[in-house]
Amino acid sequence: MMPIWYMEHRISILLFQSVIGVLPFAGYLSKKKNFAVRFIIGTIFGICLIELFVHTGILDINMLRSGITRAVASLLVFFFTIIVCYLAFDENFYTALFVASSGYIAQDISGTVKTVIKLVPGIGEMSSVLNGVIILDVFIYGLVYLLLFIMFRPFTRKRESIFHNKEKAVFSAIALVFCIGMARLSQDNYDRNSLAIGAEAIYQILCDFFILLLQFGVMERVELRNGVDTMKELMHQQYDQMKRSKESIELVNEKYHDLKGILDGYELELPKDQLRALKKKIEEYEEFVSTGNHILDVVIAEKKELCSRENIELTTLVNGAELSFMDDVDIYSLFGNAFNNAIHATKKLPEDERFIMLTVSSGGGTTTIHIENSFDGNVVMENGIPKSQRDPRYHGFGMKSMERIVKKYDGTIAVKAEGKVFNLDIIML
Repeated sequence: MMPIWYMEHRISILLFQSVIGVLPFAGYLSKKKNFAVRFIIGTIFGICLIELFVHTGILDINMLRSGITRAVASLLVFFFTIIVCYLAFDENFYTALFVASSGYIAQDISGTVKTVIKLVPGIGEMSSVLNGVIILDVFIYGLVYLLLFIMFRPFTRKRESIFHNKEKAVFSAIALVFCIGMARLSQDNYDRNSLAIGAEAIYQILCDFFILLLQFGVMERVELRNGVDTMKELMHQQYDQMKRSKESIELVNEKYHDLKGILDGYELELPKDQLRALKKKIEEYEEFVSTGNHILDVVIAEKKELCSRENIELTTLVNGAELSFMDDVDIYSLFGNAFNNAIHATKKLPEDERFIMLTVSSGGGTTTIHIENSFDGNVVMENGIPKSQRDPRYHGFGMKSMERIVKKYDGTIAVKAEGKVFNLDIIML
């Protein structure tokens, strides 16, 4: 039996416990200005309204033994928890809905743990006095909230991919209604023995905990979907870049032929040394762009200019005709990403150590692509992919895009670091 004061304010206490239960899951959410003030005022406002409902008879505290009344009171607590979250956090309604349901479930787990612990001889008597039940609440709720914070922190810290999603918010609300309703179907019967009460409490704890796991499972699916959306956006950007680069290279080729014709016309007027030097520059460009594949020509033209600015020695031994089975966009994306990674790694070295070498060959019914480049010898692998130091949010997207393309053509891709040389090998059937 709980103290009279505790029973009279039970619903308000549940609201306080629920809003505190939000905090283990909301540490990485954006907070509005004067967050603490908003959080406290919102909680006090909700408590005052609940007390008003109780004192005016809208909520009959004496009917809390009824499962229906308990469910209504629980839904009211959930509603005010959402309001507090929406007022305090600089997030949309669906995020407030999600964290509010997580907070309520955390409160429900803690309250059910307390029910089990109260079955222990001596502790039940302790909860019958006001000081005793407050100490019990502080200890149990504090411990459970701390454990939930530790367990779910690896998920909640992935802030940019977890929040702002209607799907997970609606799922959370449905799960909460299920939790509130189903867990109270048998609570009208107070003639149950201690064993039955304990068994039902443990079952409720497990249900609550698995609902939390499902919620964060939805998050993982959302994160995967966001990753796919990001890759699609990157592919779209690469496609646009490929078209622009192709048009630029075609324009340069036209000007190259025009320039050759102009130089031929000035053959008798220009000094032979100057004419030879100009033609040599043009011939260097002509040799460079003739790989046998016009898209690969575009990629190499782009990257050679970048390598030149970074003083990186670029060597290519390429039979571009062997890539005729690949789509243009795939060629641009595959080689573009490979070159970008190589250039980024190589430019960290002293200028006399910078090099990139590309070879494309075929034989035995397979096409082999090999890229090697110098690097500083420091590489951290994560899930078989060199970990990006540029932007953790896009870690591995370039490599994953390459893997997707290679797999499309029934190929394999492998990376290996030997000393200060990084090797990328691709074999496609």
